[in-house]
Amino acid sequence: MRKIGIYMLAGLLLLCMGCNDWLDVRPKSQVKESDLFESESGFRDALTGIYVLMGRSESYGGQRTMGLMDMVAQTYTEVPYDLEGIVSYNYRLDAVKALIDTLWSTSYNAIANCNYLLRNIEEHGDVMSDNLRDLVQGEALALRAFLHFDLLRGFAPSYKMGKDDLAIPYMREVTNAPVAQSTVSKVLDYILEDLTTAKKLLEPIDPIGPAFADYSELPEDDYEPDDYITDDGFWLYRTSRMNYYGVVACMARVYLYKEDMQNALASALEVINSGRFEFISDAIIADEPYGTTYMESVARHEYISSLYVYDLLEGRSDVFFKELATYECTIDDGRKSLIFTDLGINLDIRSKNMFGPRDAGGGEFVNKYMTGTQIPLIKLSEMYLIAAEASGDIDYLETLRANRGYGSNPLPAGADLQNEIQNEYRKEFIAEGQLFYYYKRQNLASIPFASKTMNRDTYVFPVPDNELEFGNFK
Repeated sequence: MRKIGIYMLAGLLLLCMGCNDWLDVRPKSQVKESDLFESESGFRDALTGIYVLMGRSESYGGQRTMGLMDMVAQTYTEVPYDLEGIVSYNYRLDAVKALIDTLWSTSYNAIANCNYLLRNIEEHGDVMSDNLRDLVQGEALALRAFLHFDLLRGFAPSYKMGKDDLAIPYMREVTNAPVAQSTVSKVLDYILEDLTTAKKLLEPIDPIGPAFADYSELPEDDYEPDDYITDDGFWLYRTSRMNYYGVVACMARVYLYKEDMQNALASALEVINSGRFEFISDAIIADEPYGTTYMESVARHEYISSLYVYDLLEGRSDVFFKELATYECTIDDGRKSLIFTDLGINLDIRSKNMFGPRDAGGGEFVNKYMTGTQIPLIKLSEMYLIAAEASGDIDYLETLRANRGYGSNPLPAGADLQNEIQNEYRKEFIAEGQLFYYYKRQNLASIPFASKTMNRDTYVFPVPDNELEFGNFK
């Protein structure tokens, strides 16, 4: 795949950044690869640069979460005029095609950075302490797997549709040579191989992991300067990184996609039973620092892995959820009522806290990203949904519902578990980019609010034309 090779050759040299500490992700300088990996700080900065890439608006900081991926899931009632082709699954329209092509290129660009980093760990990693080396290597492997998984979920048939069909190339080294597509099943094997290695590397050293008795994160302003002395604070804020439990949670997601219910359940329960994450409650909210918003509280307690984005309001939320925004997306009252039902509109804490009215006209904006600095990659709630689906035990679903406001309104006897899980995905992952993948994994022929019957043409994004022309696709 010639084009992917170009991304890999250009990626790290253009995008590695020096930082005072890992939370200060504004570019400070661009450095050569040979200079970058002469010190521990260079490896830390290179890994930080990958998270910076993923947090951009054309990636998980926008189109892969609140933007395109929720447009194709029919979350919004209104989307920008030139992107209406997204909701009708006309992927060949110029504006739509450009966004989809960018999903491809930004993901492989970030993968290129992972591979450069992994190569340099092998060649120059002895400049790091053993623990730091294992942490950087584990996170890089986990990110490589995470990025490939979302490429697979977007640009290939689902496992249920065609596990033996050709899918995407799995890039595991720095190369400019064409890399052939692997099958859906084989890509999943590669993903799980990387995640398994990452898990082993992170397990004994990650502060949030099982080797440590407890873990907590303070609000940004509550850390003292001395807390940043060790590795520029690199070991802090583990839930804003691909930490040990983020790896395990990702494995649960992948195993479920592969229809390996036993391992999906085991992985989900490892996260649930870890005690590192908890659903927010009235007691937790009352104990939060003054001024903490609902979404900031959710992020602190329920996000397993997330991306830190310092300009989340101006650079992300305002791009999608503001009058005359570049990608103005709204949800009208009718759609919101159908998502939450008449009962949930006034009962569900998500319905009451995740939306705000437009300045003019009807409908509401999602306000999930108006405060705070984190965009979720994997959350505690998903582990309960995976556990419910993998085990067939509705109690996991009821636990989630009770923590979202339905404690005194359990599901009726004989409720259809799969249907209720789908209902929760629609409510829980608004503007997070997960709902479309749920529909696709289930291979649903009909999804709410879609005007077309869903099939391969609607579920599988087209590979960029230049990949078809210069690559190794069949």
